[in-house]
Amino acid sequence: MIFIKRYNVIGLLPALVFFGCLDPYSPPDVKGDVDILVVDGFLSSTSSSIAVRLSHAIALDSAGTPPPELDATVILEEQNGASVTLNGTPDGNYARAGLSVDIGKQYRLHIKTSGGKEYFSDFVNVIKTPEIDSVAWRAGNQNLTIYVNTHDASGEARYFYWDYVETYEHHAQFPAGYIMMAHEPRPLALSERLDQCWTTQPSTNIFIASSENLSINAIRNFPLIVIPAGTPQLSIRYSILVRQRAISKEAYVFWTQLQKTTESLGGLFDPMPSQVEGNVHSTTDAHEPILGFFSAGEERQERIFIRHDELPVDIRIYPHYFCPSDSIKLGAVKALPDYTLLVYPYGMGLPEGYISTSAICMDCREVGGVTQKPDFW
Repeated sequence: MIFIKRYNVIGLLPALVFFGCLDPYSPPDVKGDVDILVVDGFLSSTSSSIAVRLSHAIALDSAGTPPPELDATVILEEQNGASVTLNGTPDGNYARAGLSVDIGKQYRLHIKTSGGKEYFSDFVNVIKTPEIDSVAWRAGNQNLTIYVNTHDASGEARYFYWDYVETYEHHAQFPAGYIMMAHEPRPLALSERLDQCWTTQPSTNIFIASSENLSINAIRNFPLIVIPAGTPQLSIRYSILVRQRAISKEAYVFWTQLQKTTESLGGLFDPMPSQVEGNVHSTTDAHEPILGFFSAGEERQERIFIRHDELPVDIRIYPHYFCPSDSIKLGAVKALPDYTLLVYPYGMGLPEGYISTSAICMDCREVGGVTQKPDFW
């Protein structure tokens, strides 16, 4: 699914050649009570699956969390053909796998809410997507930038959308060797180690570009992410999975408008200041604003890995936390609550006490992540 967060000017540069073809867009603010359905859906012919998220935008001046649209009936309809109902989850996501997607046919969404409202998207084509030429990285003085390159020799794909999922390994500075259980320090088994973690997080920005006004149908060195030196991402090993879709001109205009509207706010499901024209419409109220877009097509992927020892020396910096160690006498140790972590014992012969430090320095989960290694690692 697609999530959008703050977007910096580097992401706008590749699309500037297209901005001149758009009419000025001056949306009004949305304040007070609003109830705008948000639809974010994509039918993938590559994975033979569909994923749709339904939510509600909230007012710009609201501090609440956008609520999901629950218990809706979401149907994928093939033009002059079959239909299939998606499976819903408690967080407003609707999906279905194992579909038979015909790239020569058109598809649309049909949504019925539990409140009796009904919506249809426009019928959309299943768009072919060219392969990713490469995902590359380049180190600067204080950071590392990851780029994507693609082209379409057929000339059919002119508008592109990317997102990514990044995964990185990071370690705690002091591996915990003991954990308090029933007033006694128990050694941690190797399978229980808490100093090695992996964090996975999706992109939250809009990444779009067009080759419409370029002399060649290619996107070169499009920047996706800038990673500062000394961050956990670059401390051990880093991986990024880049996903590419060719999109229609209508989808490109939608994402461009949404990008300009939200670049100083937050996500697609964060407070929205205005209506952005999409391709989903209400059949029960022709004037009801809907925020969202449904599209269909192929998806290309490429994953790369970057090891810490591959980085230039100038940015080969380990993350630093203030980790003062502390010695705790044995009597005080026995008074510690269960699940308190300790590093190692000290003393001659029988332990006189244990060395400890702050939790963030012993347990890598404190800064995010899990101890389960990803399958692809």
